[in-house]
Amino acid sequence: MVKTKYPEIIKLNKPHFLFPHRIRKIKDTYLVISDHGGWVGLTKEEYISAIRNEMTSHLFSILESRGIIATQDNIDSIVNAYKNRYHFLFNGTTLHIIIPTLRCNHQCVYCHSASKTPEKPGLDLDEKTADKILDCIFQSPNDKIKIEFQGGEGALNKKIVMYVVNKGKALALKHKKDVKFVLVTNLTMMDDDFLNFLIIENVGMTTSLDGPEYIHNKNRKYVGGQGTYKDVVKWINKIKEKNKSVGMLMVTTKYSLPYWKEIIDEYVRIGVKTIQLKYLNRLGFAENEWEEIGYTPEEFIEFWKNGMDYIIELNKKGIPVRERISWLILKKILTPYEPGFLDFRSPCGVVGGQLSYNHNGDIFSCDEGRSSELFKLGNVKDMNYTDLFKTKMAQSLISSSILENYLCDACAYKPFCGVCPIINHAEQGNIIPKLGSNSRCKINKSQIEYVFEKLLFDIEASKILTSWVGK
Repeated sequence: MVKTKYPEIIKLNKPHFLFPHRIRKIKDTYLVISDHGGWVGLTKEEYISAIRNEMTSHLFSILESRGIIATQDNIDSIVNAYKNRYHFLFNGTTLHIIIPTLRCNHQCVYCHSASKTPEKPGLDLDEKTADKILDCIFQSPNDKIKIEFQGGEGALNKKIVMYVVNKGKALALKHKKDVKFVLVTNLTMMDDDFLNFLIIENVGMTTSLDGPEYIHNKNRKYVGGQGTYKDVVKWINKIKEKNKSVGMLMVTTKYSLPYWKEIIDEYVRIGVKTIQLKYLNRLGFAENEWEEIGYTPEEFIEFWKNGMDYIIELNKKGIPVRERISWLILKKILTPYEPGFLDFRSPCGVVGGQLSYNHNGDIFSCDEGRSSELFKLGNVKDMNYTDLFKTKMAQSLISSSILENYLCDACAYKPFCGVCPIINHAEQGNIIPKLGSNSRCKINKSQIEYVFEKLLFDIEASKILTSWVGK
């Protein structure tokens, strides 16, 4: 909080104006946040003095440095803050999600893609369609391309994964682009030859681990109903033995809520440094199972805060683990750059940030968009990259994810937030959210406020959280 010496109030002749901002009162502190993301915590007296233009030189200097007050000396930095925060608007699509197959040997209770059983025919990507997909991908003006294999289970169509990696690298050289590949896999269809290919070709791997065995096996089962935990952990350990890292995600279901400590301990035990305590989206199988596995936003917020408090305590003991959503919020708050998390920005990542290509060449707005034919934009066999942006659905989704509405405009956390029109449609039947009752809105607001409370009022926690930003 800013400390000023009253009543040393001066009348400042330096031309200036109070920049457009919003305030949020937390305890006795007035959190002032500008449109471009500059912020400061003030006492009531300090905020009133700023409004009345009766500031001390010290307070004026602080507000000028944070961009709360605009002057000739800082106007360029304010403009740059806007450019940095919205740099992604000018880059083109970077994340391209390819579905090698919709078949999967798992039947997870919340699968958002509603995958099909392994013996189901006609659900695999072929080389001819893959060529069309790659042609569309490399039309993006972005110099950095990330190709992510989702599913189904990509390892059920290893041949096409290998084909896309090899062909994609050749096209990257031709088009002078930097390309990276990631395979999202449940690991249980992995074999030594395929793993060696992934390691040699530097293909990243991400898997799902929902916590200890008794939690993971509640959520993630084989098609026959058996738990998958032992097989997943076996391959995690095998990959680690080859000095290759594997990213891990967990999804919170109703089963998870009492076990925030045990879930975090499981990740720490395995040696994972970052855990995302992820909210369950009401998509795919989760929609049908919601009464069994779903929960209220308030229940998730309690789970998340308990987890965060525990993670901070672990850091105090020298155990280096961080939570990913809070880390992204810290990046937004403490740096001038948007960290690039496509679900949590304005506009969100639909079309302009990511596209998803189904096994048959259908193009969807994003990975979550695959949950409904409503969000299909076309097919690679008869559309090019530029055509996608001209579709009515693409334009509707992008515009509906921009936080230019009455409720968002009244919220102090607007510069740090974002909405997902696909999730809005799943929860409320419309891509435009009813924010007063929207789950994601409640959760985002609570998470951002938790981080600010730690930064403003908890010195030890503030040091720990701030240290995460540089990692």
